[in-house]
Amino acid sequence: MSSKKYQHRFARKRAKLKNEITHARNIFPENEFNEYWEKNISVIKRGVLSACLKSLQNDRFFMDGKTAYGKMQKQELYRGNIEKFCSRLSEKLNATNIHETFPQFSHIIYEFLMEAEDEKIVTFATDSREKVASKIIMKHLRETGKIKDIIYYLRENLSEQVVFEQFDHNPNYTYLTKRIKKVMEAKKLLYENIQSSTPDDLTMLFPLARQMERRFIIHIGPTNSGKTYQAMEELKKADSGIYLAPLRLLAYEQYERMNREGVPCAMITGEERILMPGAFHQSSTIEMLDIREEWDMAVIDEAQMIADEQRGGSWTAAILGIRAKIIHVCASPDAEEALKKMVLSCGDTYEIMYHKRMTPLVMDKYAMDFRFPEDVRDGDALIVFTRRDVHSVAAELQDKGINCSVIYGALPYDVRHREAGKFASGETKVVVATDAIGMGMNLPIRRIVFLQTMKFDGKDDRRLNASEVKQIAGRAGRYGIYDTGYVTSYFDYEMIEKLLNKKVRPIDKAMISIPEEFLGKNGKVSTILEMWNEIPASDFYDKGDISEKIKIAVALEQIADKRELIRQFIRIPTNPDSRETFGVYLDFYSVLAEGRVPDLKRTMDDYRAENVDEDEKDALQMLEISSAVYDFLYAFTRFFGKEDDLSGILEEKRRISEKMFKILDKQNLSMKTCIYCGKKLKWSFRFNMCQECYRKRHRYKKS
Repeated sequence: MSSKKYQHRFARKRAKLKNEITHARNIFPENEFNEYWEKNISVIKRGVLSACLKSLQNDRFFMDGKTAYGKMQKQELYRGNIEKFCSRLSEKLNATNIHETFPQFSHIIYEFLMEAEDEKIVTFATDSREKVASKIIMKHLRETGKIKDIIYYLRENLSEQVVFEQFDHNPNYTYLTKRIKKVMEAKKLLYENIQSSTPDDLTMLFPLARQMERRFIIHIGPTNSGKTYQAMEELKKADSGIYLAPLRLLAYEQYERMNREGVPCAMITGEERILMPGAFHQSSTIEMLDIREEWDMAVIDEAQMIADEQRGGSWTAAILGIRAKIIHVCASPDAEEALKKMVLSCGDTYEIMYHKRMTPLVMDKYAMDFRFPEDVRDGDALIVFTRRDVHSVAAELQDKGINCSVIYGALPYDVRHREAGKFASGETKVVVATDAIGMGMNLPIRRIVFLQTMKFDGKDDRRLNASEVKQIAGRAGRYGIYDTGYVTSYFDYEMIEKLLNKKVRPIDKAMISIPEEFLGKNGKVSTILEMWNEIPASDFYDKGDISEKIKIAVALEQIADKRELIRQFIRIPTNPDSRETFGVYLDFYSVLAEGRVPDLKRTMDDYRAENVDEDEKDALQMLEISSAVYDFLYAFTRFFGKEDDLSGILEEKRRISEKMFKILDKQNLSMKTCIYCGKKLKWSFRFNMCQECYRKRHRYKKS
């Protein structure tokens, strides 16, 4: 009887809470709250920060940790994790865990509402219990994204040093902070050193360029408007010049074109160097720019990338630091004001050249309900956002007898170039690609078809934005081949139409990377990178996302904290999310750190093309990994090895690419199949088993 009584009591409590939430939701003055928030956001930010600092001085804190049995659970701070908590608190804060970390967060917001002047807001706060009102407020802040205002403010102000100083006054952790005080003092000195070395005027990080009189010609226009073509025509006439591309493929295309048209040109990328006798021109990826070299002319392509969090710092460094008398900069219209501001901040002059799109770009109203593969036509480019989906879509087309090319980032650039060439020559009628197609690739595309409208940006799955849609869709309607470019979508036709016609917000921030000489300061490389991240950004220049670089530096330091070696090794491009290639990267570092010479031949033998049977289902993926490993071996050998070994690496890379050519030429990629019965599945089917196998297994489990 007593247990039933308790059940009824809890049921009544739940029902009461549900009714209170419904009532509070009905009286919540959304418009008035939004207006109040916009008006008082700065006061609210300071109030929340003050409460968080007070909490750090008085409360107990927990973070996720592994038990002795390997299970994850909340653990109170102890000497083994307090330093980690101090360094990671700000970066780990988000809309989900802020209430968990600082439980009084919603209470502070509630107190502000109680003091509001608006009658409806005060009525809502007083007529609802604090617990109920807080639930409604927090849900509204998350749904509208307003909570980000608070999160970003806390991230900026809760630096590692600030968190440590609060803990130093917390009676629960005073004995722990004593243990790491020297470490934190050393970090503070390093931070002050980096801060004092960073000039208020960031253009002064490039003193050699400041000694020159430079003239910029800024080419502004949408895709397919001839910006890069006109700039390259001028570059060919210069006595010496450099072209800076966002992708190896584009660097290779301009290298080929210049040499074909009688202008000797070298190519230098992070993974390959092709030197031409008598060449005074160079085609490179933007990261390979050496700001000590001087040129008569430079072309910086796709300069709207200054706003890209991962790579934007390279474009900013090129614009602020390149030593050339005349600099052509090609960019989309949203970058115009930002580029003018950057040029003027350097004390240089500029002129603007506007380019119009050669052919109109319209939505294909006859394909509003696009069906795949029935509605695929010659000249279509089908856009998805993962390698797996590219393969699945291409395999489904090939199964229907439709020959197609594939283009995505993991393919070696020469394979991408050849696949693009097959489509351009008419050997294949359709191209299946990721957004890699949107940057600089001029292909005879009649229509862009967005088979997906969501993409993973490295952090979250999100919808495409207007800038991305315009960049990709702009590849349709190649001038001189088609009179009009068409765009349609498999999903969300109306959304793509809206984004295509939407005015893109002008770029208001340019990313800047840590100067290379800063890495030579006295301290761990990962700590220097973290300290650089904590220095407040200026109004216009912002810190790029260097979390990947920090991750690599930490991994190297865990093997051996050889700082001079790490400073050199970290310059070699790698992907820490690729287990196979990053494993080779760490192995080579480990051997060097021990004072030994890595066995280059053995690694080459492990990843040779001949080890892969081209008829295997995963042959293409295995060859992609091999190609990435050889890219690393080439870069490693340039920094630490013998130049005589480079030709052997390039030769084997060529064999890997040739095997990939053979596989792709067969037009027989593997379709997505059920992992149990092998039944063919549609590319868009979300699961890895068919419905029939799911029902059978589900029924078996039930019985």
